[in-house]
Amino acid sequence: MSAPNHPIRRRDRALDEAEALRLLQEAEWGVLATVDAEGWPYAVPVNHAVVDGALILHCATKGHKLDNLAFNPKVSYCAVTLAEPIPAELATRYASVIVFGRAELVADEAGKRAALQALGLRFAPDHADVVAREIGKDLLRTAVVRIRIERATGKARR
Repeated sequence: MSAPNHPIRRRDRALDEAEALRLLQEAEWGVLATVDAEGWPYAVPVNHAVVDGALILHCATKGHKLDNLAFNPKVSYCAVTLAEPIPAELATRYASVIVFGRAELVADEAGKRAALQALGLRFAPDHADVVAREIGKDLLRTAVVRIRIERATGKARR
């Protein structure tokens, strides 16, 4: 079964998929939405990197997020790059992207290291030594989640 494809109501604000994916690369963080075995949704803010067209996240090796992903790997991820109220118009300038995909744990050590390095260097590009040190220190107690993007939609009012 493929990712949901609900039409965007305000088509005049829709972004094409390439622009939506560019927004995802620009966004510093987003909200990962999963669902548990009882059907309860769980949304958690996390930071991310885009590596080889996939969304990369990291977390502890145990917890609510991983429990949900083990039950159901289908996820949604929302990131916002602009949110500016326009009080005089009772409106908001915004740019956002929503991604649908399937999450998987990166199991091999080399893959985890590469993903964590990409994530670390995204936020600390001038501190490769710190990134390498932290990866070496925390590799065994860090899980890496790769989300294979099946669909991305974006909207903007600029």
